[in-house]
Amino acid sequence: MAQNELDALRYSQTQLYGNARSAGYGNANGAIGADFGGLSYNPAGIGLYRKSEFVFSPSLKINTTKGEFQNNSSVTTNTKFNVNTLGLVFISKAAENNEQTSWVSTGFAIGYNRVNDFNVNYAYSGSNNSNSGSSYFSNGANNTNTVDGYSPQYLGYQTYLINKNSAGLFQSVVTPGMPLTQTKTYTQSGNMNEIVLSFGGNYNNVLMLGATIGIPSINYTATRIFTEKDASGNTNNDFDNFTFTEKLNTSGTGINLKMGSIIKLNDQIRLGFAYHTGSSFAMNDLYAVKLQTNTENLKIKYNDLTGPNTTAQPDKDNNFSYTLITPNKFIASAAYFLNKNGFVSVDIENVNYTNMRFKYSSEYASYQTAVNNKISTIYKNTQNYRVGAEWRLENKMFRAGINLVGNPNKTSERNFSSIKYALGFGLRFDQIYLDAAYVLTKNYSQEQPYTIDGINVPIASINNSMSCIIFSICTKF
Repeated sequence: MAQNELDALRYSQTQLYGNARSAGYGNANGAIGADFGGLSYNPAGIGLYRKSEFVFSPSLKINTTKGEFQNNSSVTTNTKFNVNTLGLVFISKAAENNEQTSWVSTGFAIGYNRVNDFNVNYAYSGSNNSNSGSSYFSNGANNTNTVDGYSPQYLGYQTYLINKNSAGLFQSVVTPGMPLTQTKTYTQSGNMNEIVLSFGGNYNNVLMLGATIGIPSINYTATRIFTEKDASGNTNNDFDNFTFTEKLNTSGTGINLKMGSIIKLNDQIRLGFAYHTGSSFAMNDLYAVKLQTNTENLKIKYNDLTGPNTTAQPDKDNNFSYTLITPNKFIASAAYFLNKNGFVSVDIENVNYTNMRFKYSSEYASYQTAVNNKISTIYKNTQNYRVGAEWRLENKMFRAGINLVGNPNKTSERNFSSIKYALGFGLRFDQIYLDAAYVLTKNYSQEQPYTIDGINVPIASINNSMSCIIFSICTKF
């Protein structure tokens, strides 16, 4: 499970969950401001705070995923409790301090936002008689001409799944055309949180400026289990089943800088602009792998009388450190205020995913070049869109929003890789704000259960639907 383009994309596609207020209008917050979650979008929003505040936002996420493979489908569901936002904002007003300055207010904020959530499970299963996952091991052995070390082909050889034929080539024990039942289960958990240190100010109630130092952290765990079973009913063809298990634990800490501005053209119109540097992550992977096989009576032919079942795994897990650079972002925003009755807001975010980069030590320079070239080949520059609105009736707020996440894959026919729909409600009191939001996220992706050079492996479709219920309490002081 070496690092690849999918790993780079996973940690580059951030999805701010935020507090219930901004989540309710789709996090279209670039020109609205005065929202802690927005400090991870446009830090100039700190200039629009009127008072200091403390905000806390827990959430409940319900994830339902449908996997489809070879005309079969299966559904998995998992539930997770999270804390989306926790923060403090301190505002200093010039008038309150009897200061004669054009800076109406200045502010400092500290806390954290959840900017991605990796908790998802899925599974799929189907029949396949065109190729076998065991060829992944034999092809690897033939391409490298070795079965030494901790490679998958080493495990395949140790468990009798692949053996040398009379021509000296490695060959799978699975007979070509054998009817097979293939199943893959995938369990993924973890998150990406970002500690934010923000500062900025309000200049003459016209220009707001701000900056955020972001310290993101990654905690990711994945378990992939692929099982292949002989469906012929023949118990004497040297193959019954194999199970290949991969476990990955990834951790990382990074740093980035976000700078932004908000311009009030008049009481109705605001424009926002923000630039995010890419995050530079110091990453560490801990990778474990195991292969279990049942080769019926095959081992007897090699004078191995230990029975049909064999398990192989490396003596120790593979530990690897490297650097990941995520792409920079540009965000342009506009908001139209309906006096004090509400607003409509739009964000357009540009992300160039071809700029994602891995950096390894010099001994892995050739692989670094290969994986970075592949990133440049299959990904593209894309745009994300956020649109939201809020309507106020006395102390009650009604909100709605939508997010369209651009598809970064050059070859995909889909313009958007995910869509979010949001609804929200809020109550305002003198010193306490209460908010709730419901966010429905739809994701679609495709994958192959294994890859073999030059062979068309069947494709599985993954349809994910995530419901997130968010609550927030904010106290002003």
